[in-house]
Amino acid sequence: MNTFDLLENDLKISEHLKDNLFFNHFYRHLILGKLKTPSFPDVALRLREAIQLDAEIVDIVKIVNLDPVISAKLIQVVNSPLYRTVNPIGTCLGAINRLGLRTTRNLVIAFSLKNLMKSENPATKKLIHHNWLQSIKVSSISYTLAKLTKKVDPDEALLAGLLHNIGMLPILIFADSLPESNYQAADLELCINAIHGQIGSIILESWHFPDNLKQVPLQSTDWLSNTTEKLNLNDIVLLAKYHNFLASPGTVELPLITALPAFQKLENQPLTPEMSLQILADAKQQIAEVMSFFSG
Repeated sequence: MNTFDLLENDLKISEHLKDNLFFNHFYRHLILGKLKTPSFPDVALRLREAIQLDAEIVDIVKIVNLDPVISAKLIQVVNSPLYRTVNPIGTCLGAINRLGLRTTRNLVIAFSLKNLMKSENPATKKLIHHNWLQSIKVSSISYTLAKLTKKVDPDEALLAGLLHNIGMLPILIFADSLPESNYQAADLELCINAIHGQIGSIILESWHFPDNLKQVPLQSTDWLSNTTEKLNLNDIVLLAKYHNFLASPGTVELPLITALPAFQKLENQPLTPEMSLQILADAKQQIAEVMSFFSG
């Protein structure tokens, strides 16, 4: 874990949070630089640096093989229907050659994220697991929608979907450090809903992610987000999040899909709630395939 160093004016605070007991504890640690945030996964960091230095493929393979689970996952992915490999691939080298360095990098980061989702406290562990499961679902749907719309790289969409809730993690980890008597569950939920997007964006900034990914946590909290004229990564994740809620009726009040700027950018690919559910039904196997990579 890294120490989270943040200036007071970097965080936009809603008035309704001022009397929130949990938020006041959290914010005090934040502005004092005492809040801990997840470190960028080691294997993913080494791989990114190696790719930036144009390392030889054999060196890339050695780095990935430092984590046998990730290496095995890459082989599983490359042999899945997602990539439709004609001849089965049984080595990490073969998988990386087939996937390419960019996709390999994104997948390694994605697979590494699960190692951050840990807690010893049963209550916090349950919340972290729920958060991770929702991230997997949004990630899966993001991948599927990116393939359907052909406007965004599917592998980048998959990673963005997994990262869209990353800001919840330090909040939940901080909650884990406090006696449960120090705050109400409703206060924790209110705090998460209000600031996790900002916290997530700051984490990705500290991890040196590109701007399009850094914006995803921020934009995914606003249904009316509209940053570009054409469909982009933020829009795909926002639509995926909407579809995830759509598939679980009653969990949250949703605006009409036609009111979403992200929806309006689909041009000749209109979506209605009924059509959206049909798309998800048609892509059910593909979504299940993506989910299996991250939930196991």
